[in-house]
Amino acid sequence: MWNAGAVAEPRPGAGRRHRGRPGWFLAGYAGIAGFLALEALTRERGRAASLDASADDQGTTRMIVIAYGVAAELPLLLRRVPSPRLPPAAAPAGLALQATGLALRAWSMRTLGGSYTRTLRADEEQAVITAGPYRLIRHPGYTGSLLTWTGFALTSRSLPVLALTAGLLGRAYQRRIEAEEQLLRRDLPGYPAYQQRTKRLIPFVW
Repeated sequence: MWNAGAVAEPRPGAGRRHRGRPGWFLAGYAGIAGFLALEALTRERGRAASLDASADDQGTTRMIVIAYGVAAELPLLLRRVPSPRLPPAAAPAGLALQATGLALRAWSMRTLGGSYTRTLRADEEQAVITAGPYRLIRHPGYTGSLLTWTGFALTSRSLPVLALTAGLLGRAYQRRIEAEEQLLRRDLPGYPAYQQRTKRLIPFVW
């Protein structure tokens, strides 16, 4: 005889366990909204905000924008796909990383002012900036961006999201830095010497 009492009742919340708490996830998107607001409000108008790319840009601005769009969609696309999960502490750590990245990017933008452009270009009156975060690394704004998006991926607690986001943004900014340094070595007096005494993205490391 079939025993109805032998059928186990699902525990409350068991079906949601693999997805984690949505609060951290939504907070990660709030951090990305802050990133976009920072871009809109802090960057100077005119040439600095122009998306009119020259040949020196080598398509890197488009590559970065596409990487942003894909990275923003990844947690939603993979949210219901069974995948390895990061520990619960990854979500708040991700928010802290986002905040650090946003602060560094804002500091970098304010330090460069009108020289902080959306696309790659070098003006005749431009000089090497060694103030603020540029004392130690050549691309602190890019470091800030990578920290922000990596933190965002951590809030999803999805290992595939973290790996794909880091890969996408890492490759996009690698190409960007290669193109930018090629341009600055050619057009910005003093830049080769500045390269010799600073690191690209991580102080004292790389």
